[in-house]
Amino acid sequence: MFVVLPGAVADHDLAGASVTAPDRLKAVNDVRTTLLQMVGGLVVLFGAYATWRQLRVSQDGLRATPEGYVTDRFSRAVDQLGSEKLDVRIGGLHALWRIAEQSTRDREAIISILAAYLRTHLSWPPAGPQSPAADVPINDIAPLGTRAADAQVALTALGVLCQHRE
Repeated sequence: MFVVLPGAVADHDLAGASVTAPDRLKAVNDVRTTLLQMVGGLVVLFGAYATWRQLRVSQDGLRATPEGYVTDRFSRAVDQLGSEKLDVRIGGLHALWRIAEQSTRDREAIISILAAYLRTHLSWPPAGPQSPAADVPINDIAPLGTRAADAQVALTALGVLCQHRE
């Protein structure tokens, strides 16, 4: 391309005019210079496009990383709600609460999970071996924070999160 084409272009441009050998050589070299500049420009344009594409792929990857991290935290927190240990359940509730405060996208789902947790774990009247009888006045029943600490955390989280609802 750089050997044959410049001579043909120079001969075509000169259109049979008689020129000296040094002038013809200069014309051929000028065509070679122009061709090299065109190839260099194309290489620069291709490099800019490749860099732009790589930047876009990297940005997409960076956007996906936090979402995956939130999803992982969300899944682990929901798994903790099914634990037999009270402290693990409370930890899961606090984790969901924190996720809901940081992620408006997940807030409604977490509010629904907390409400479902309360419906299934906070029966009325209280049931269990240490529960008061059905005819005991409500003021004589132990506060929720002492008899069902996990339910108290869930209710507190719901109260705070529902204030921030759109």
